[in-house]
Amino acid sequence: MFVCKSRLVSVSKRQSAAVSSQFVRNGSKEKSPQNHAIQGTQLLREPALNKGLAFTIEERQTLRIHGLLPPVVTNQDLQHERVLLNFNALTSNLNKYIYLTDLQMRNKKLFYRVLIENIEQMMPIVYTPTVGEVCLKYGMIYHQPRGLYITINDLGHVYDVLCNWPEQNIEAIVVTDGERVLGLGDLGAYAMGISVGKLALYTALSGVQPHQSLPVCIDVGTNNDKLLNDKFYTGLRHKRVTGEKYDALMEEFMAAVKRKYGQFTLIQFEDFANQNAFKFLHRYRNQYCTFNDDIQGTAAVAVAGLLSALRVTKVPLRENKFLFLGAGGASTGIAMLLHRAMVDSGLTSQEAYNSIFLVDKDGLLVKSRTDAAISSFQKPFCKDFPLMPDYKEVIDLVKPTALLGATGSPGLISHEIIAKMSEWNERPVIFALSNPTSCAECTAEDVYRISKGKILFASGSPFDPVEYEGKTFYTGQGNNAFIFPAMAMTAMSCRVKHITEHMFLKCAQYLAEMVREEDLDRGLLYPPLGDIREDSIKLAARLAEYSYRTGIATYYPEPMDKDEFIREHVYDYEYRDFMPKLYPFPLDGPNEVK
Repeated sequence: MFVCKSRLVSVSKRQSAAVSSQFVRNGSKEKSPQNHAIQGTQLLREPALNKGLAFTIEERQTLRIHGLLPPVVTNQDLQHERVLLNFNALTSNLNKYIYLTDLQMRNKKLFYRVLIENIEQMMPIVYTPTVGEVCLKYGMIYHQPRGLYITINDLGHVYDVLCNWPEQNIEAIVVTDGERVLGLGDLGAYAMGISVGKLALYTALSGVQPHQSLPVCIDVGTNNDKLLNDKFYTGLRHKRVTGEKYDALMEEFMAAVKRKYGQFTLIQFEDFANQNAFKFLHRYRNQYCTFNDDIQGTAAVAVAGLLSALRVTKVPLRENKFLFLGAGGASTGIAMLLHRAMVDSGLTSQEAYNSIFLVDKDGLLVKSRTDAAISSFQKPFCKDFPLMPDYKEVIDLVKPTALLGATGSPGLISHEIIAKMSEWNERPVIFALSNPTSCAECTAEDVYRISKGKILFASGSPFDPVEYEGKTFYTGQGNNAFIFPAMAMTAMSCRVKHITEHMFLKCAQYLAEMVREEDLDRGLLYPPLGDIREDSIKLAARLAEYSYRTGIATYYPEPMDKDEFIREHVYDYEYRDFMPKLYPFPLDGPNEVK
């Protein structure tokens, strides 16, 4: 801590303007697009610029904030320490989220330093599992607008709404319509918490510039009666608008983004219902720079975990049988990418399909089923079997080497099933991928204890380490955060016009290669979460190499060192020092007031 001395520096208007010009928003990496300099209380209210008590005496005088702050001058290290003390004093994860949100809205650089340097502790707060509780209570905790809301009432005027966003240089958008949030169902406008959380991880993990990202919620209503009767609900109070009008709004939104921000703007779809998720992915993937994280991000991180597990089982990919409990967007997306990986390993397309089994609420997907619930993207996985509505019978029939749950149904993978998987396989694989933790199909403790440590386990949400017979087992968290920040950084920095399926397969393969042997020995099928920022940057660099090698990157000239190129784009959370350019003369010169 540094206490300021009673010294005033005489600052001319010309010198003041010199410093103030450094705060002009337009064209800066970290500023908003307004064309005026920021001083005084306005500066203290600008989270991208505010340093709080870390402003020096010279900066305070020059920027007209002298006297607006307590006289002490501190630094970011002490601010960081104070934030952690306050954070750890809170007992509720929801209150911790609110505290971090308030910090983000006051001092962006300090927020990201806290998040980045304490990522294992903070990530479960800013994203899963706490973000689920946040979305459920979004109206209750709402106190300041975050993100852009585009409603069905804006049809015909979406571009005008986009123009209301203060930043002009947007390069990444996370958009949701809130119809299927995690395992929590239709949360309507409350899903804005998901878009905000995803973009915070864009910056924290791969270094995307926060001012270049935009969270968007498409509000067409909600079918959740509880929300419609919630007096604090922040969205439109009517049932969801569907059909042609809904599709027209999304079409207008995509075109407006391209018109406003350009062809290379990344648009990540998040938490759309399965039918719309696949529809928009196939409709827009070759028109825009876009991907669906629930389908493709989940697929990449799950396939990465499976590839890591096979390093332990020693069973070649082509010789495995994979059974999915759940046949929604997540499971089907994983199955599709897994099919691509198996074909790349040497199987024919049909042989790969024959090794992958999907079960939904009505049982195994089979050709004899005629229900409309089986969509076109699921049909290739349908088997020429009789109707099998009981998923336990399917498991007994298939005897899979790997069992993956993505249903949001806790306890679905029972003790009996865990025991059978351990009986059939030397080192079976079980993934419980549903979020949040309360929705996981089984727990880490059940898996490790019932299988006596044989099972290779991963989950979608975090589990505490499990002690069994003198050994500590650590659960690998198959979190999409291993994938989407790196994918976003690559797409943005390399100007990738369209994101291909093979990019996600390569991402999965590269991520699996990052898992060290000592990690596998501890039970981890993913790199340690504490290394995720550095691993994300390395992953983005490898994806950049692939993008240039395959001709999908359009930024030229091609950078020779891709790792250095990616790191040049990484957000710097250290405070800026604005004073060196201000005084061409020593501070103890004739202009100092003695």
